[in-house]
Amino acid sequence: MLKTQGKRLREHMEELGKIGAAPEGGVNRFTYSKEYYESVELVRRYMEDAGLETEVDPVGNVIGTCRGDTGRILLLGSHIDSVPNAGIFDGCLGVLAAVEAVKTLQEHDIQLQHTVKVAAWAEEEGNTVVGLLGSGAFVGHMDDLTDIAVSKMEQFGITRENVRAAYFPDLNKIDASLELHIEQGGILDQEQIQIGVVNGIVGIERYTVTIQGTKNHAGTTPMYLRDDAMTKAANLIVELEQLAREIDRDMVCTVGWLNASPGVANVIPGQIEMSVEVRSMNSDSMDRLKQYIQTRFPAGVCALKTTFQQVPVPMSDICKRAISKAAENLGLSQRTLNSGAGHDTMILAECIPNCGMIFVPSVGGVSHCPQEWTEWEDANNGASVLLGALLELDDKDSTEFESR
Repeated sequence: MLKTQGKRLREHMEELGKIGAAPEGGVNRFTYSKEYYESVELVRRYMEDAGLETEVDPVGNVIGTCRGDTGRILLLGSHIDSVPNAGIFDGCLGVLAAVEAVKTLQEHDIQLQHTVKVAAWAEEEGNTVVGLLGSGAFVGHMDDLTDIAVSKMEQFGITRENVRAAYFPDLNKIDASLELHIEQGGILDQEQIQIGVVNGIVGIERYTVTIQGTKNHAGTTPMYLRDDAMTKAANLIVELEQLAREIDRDMVCTVGWLNASPGVANVIPGQIEMSVEVRSMNSDSMDRLKQYIQTRFPAGVCALKTTFQQVPVPMSDICKRAISKAAENLGLSQRTLNSGAGHDTMILAECIPNCGMIFVPSVGGVSHCPQEWTEWEDANNGASVLLGALLELDDKDSTEFESR
């Protein structure tokens, strides 16, 4: 079974990790910054060394192309921008492993039927303008940018016209897209599994829940005469956690912030406002939790406002099978799991019907911080599985892929 070269992958990862590195630890590499464009040039050099023709499109996506025997396309990639004080693996592993896969094909003189495109998507993290800008522009799903987002873009010389110009007109020629990523959670690490075959990217719903009580003196109001909004909220939080476990073993529910009014020590809160976020691959599960909140209190006591919605994004069977077969051929342990975080694949899947993701373990389940780490052997295992899945998909006839 063909494998990627772990030593070279590590050297590239470490070199890229130095760009934007902070003295106190962590990496700061935000899209359109000096550090971002420095990393763009480094990635272009790696791509060109692997035989890829490179371009930087109007929104800062770095795209390398290796021509195949047919007009059909297989797409690989992830992102190289970071959150503040990030680790070196998030996104970057997916880009550099894809380059390494193409380099390995070059070294073994293997010509694919498909044209392979490797992308380093701009602004995945959303620290500069808006998350998933690069991949969204590529598939033509960034027409509804807010005036605030456009104003931010224009500060870096990016316009609405640039976003439209980044659209890839031959989306119907892309048979499949694959993204390798660190898990960012602790399942693979805890279970000592080498490869995660991603079943799908969970749906997300966020609400602002407002609970009414009666504001009153904290010292003079006995417990049996209180209508304490904080107690109602506390009970609801516990109930939602229990209900999430019962409804769907893979669903998660989080209350991330809570504001009490008037918010002073000697006054019983008359109102609580709090966030509730639910994530699941099952839309019905999320609906049941939402309905519970809405029916939990008498009319007028609780109001729910939806602030964010994202539908679940399943990965395609043909990609999951290719990833699983590649891991099996390499003798690597594997399991199916969902992605609890969003990725570029999420927006690509809106227009590319055959998408897949590969996860490798994150030590301790830690990410988005300087302590983020994936063992180098695991990183290269993921790159080798990406290569194997690429070869599996290239061997398929275009009629075997789902079309849209």
